[in-house]
Amino acid sequence: MQRKRFYATQLMKLCFQVLLYIFLFVSFFGMLSITNEAILNLSRTAGTTIATFICVMLLLTVVYGGYDIGVKKMRSVFASISLTTFFTDLITYLILQIMNTNPKNPDANAQFVFWGEDLALLFGAFILQLCFIYFFVSIGYRYYFRINPPQNSCIVTSSQELANHVASKMETFRQKYKLTDVVHYECPDVKQTILKHDVIFLAGIPDTEEAQLEAYCYKHNKTIYLLAELEDVIISTAQQSILDDAPFLYIHRTEPTLMQLFLKRACDILISLLGLVILSPVMLVTAIVLRASGNGSVLFRQKRATINGNIFEIVKFRTMYAGSREEENTCSTQKDDCRVTPVGSFLRKYRIDELPQLWNVLCGDMSIVGPRPEMLENVDRYTREVPEFAYRQQMKAGLTGLAQIEGKYNTSPKDKAILDLLYIENFSLSYDFKLILRTLTIFFRRDSTEGFGEKAVNCPKMRVDSLSPSKPSRHVAKTARKGKNDQTPLRAAL
Repeated sequence: MQRKRFYATQLMKLCFQVLLYIFLFVSFFGMLSITNEAILNLSRTAGTTIATFICVMLLLTVVYGGYDIGVKKMRSVFASISLTTFFTDLITYLILQIMNTNPKNPDANAQFVFWGEDLALLFGAFILQLCFIYFFVSIGYRYYFRINPPQNSCIVTSSQELANHVASKMETFRQKYKLTDVVHYECPDVKQTILKHDVIFLAGIPDTEEAQLEAYCYKHNKTIYLLAELEDVIISTAQQSILDDAPFLYIHRTEPTLMQLFLKRACDILISLLGLVILSPVMLVTAIVLRASGNGSVLFRQKRATINGNIFEIVKFRTMYAGSREEENTCSTQKDDCRVTPVGSFLRKYRIDELPQLWNVLCGDMSIVGPRPEMLENVDRYTREVPEFAYRQQMKAGLTGLAQIEGKYNTSPKDKAILDLLYIENFSLSYDFKLILRTLTIFFRRDSTEGFGEKAVNCPKMRVDSLSPSKPSRHVAKTARKGKNDQTPLRAAL
């Protein structure tokens, strides 16, 4: 039954995906052919524009993701395909206009024309494409969940706190996962519980027990979600290596080369300069509105930590009522925070408050891509709670990054650290470019700027059976005692 569902899902996604991209292609060339008959004939113009459309579409699909039905949220899939289509249309349109520029040909344009009748047709084509994207994404999700009902899922963990954390993430995919049980990893019937479920979430389990449960799940063909830890990030960068006839995982630290650092800094200067020039009208209007609101200074400055623990002063547009300096520097934004002004709420939603940070990038305090710069008070507190957090300071803080794109403002310190370490361990200039393009996706997320605060979680109580709730298990107690004297950041709790 499971195999039939898998093949039915793959066939459904393939059919809808092919139809979607055919409609996107026909929409663009159908609309633009109204004034450009050459793209319907066997001509150099047609060949060049078609090749451009296909190549750019494939490349940007790798960057933003494609028809990932059932893997991402519906809004994320719609946003990813829409951004891919928008940039594909724009680049192909520019190539078409270049091909149409020929002073010696009376049927062509004497000079390059961007604004004109073709631009209106491009806009109409994109609106039509958005309709097709929405239709195929919607119908794709409808049939996906008709073929794949919610899977019975359980959490195997070491604490109720971790169970609540995992359950809160599962709630955003309620149509995909049905949480029915939470069990301690030392519970006598943990293996019987695993056999009754389709998807197993493992979180905060000591290495030995975790390896045994992973092997058991693999043996019985169970889907596993493992909450990533520091050692998992390290292993994820390993290369396969065979010494004689023995397979090894080759793990080594690779620092950015001098050439990579030089090119990264050059890109930071170029992008920040262009950003400051292009976005200067937006920043000017924002400054005027903030000054007129009379809620304090236009700019907000705060000390943040960056590479090697160095401290710099970040610059942002003020989004809160002017309060005491101590309160501003020690309190992160809470959910429905009364300190946030109405104008500030708008600026935070669309990340306009972060535009002045381009000056920090230009000055060399920050990079365009890197770990998120945290408040000094948060760095000290998070590092005490999660020792891995200090490893984020191996690279210069960034305006955007993996944690800023995939995470939220209220993402837990440990998850922030793991996301930043994933970026650091997989650093490359091409990865930076990909993250810069993917930054646009955050504007389609409603919860990206959600503040800290208690959030109701529908999570079953963890079963311990023979374990006493008031007494931690022998292994847990041993781990806690070890963690008190040993600062090695392995399997730290949230």
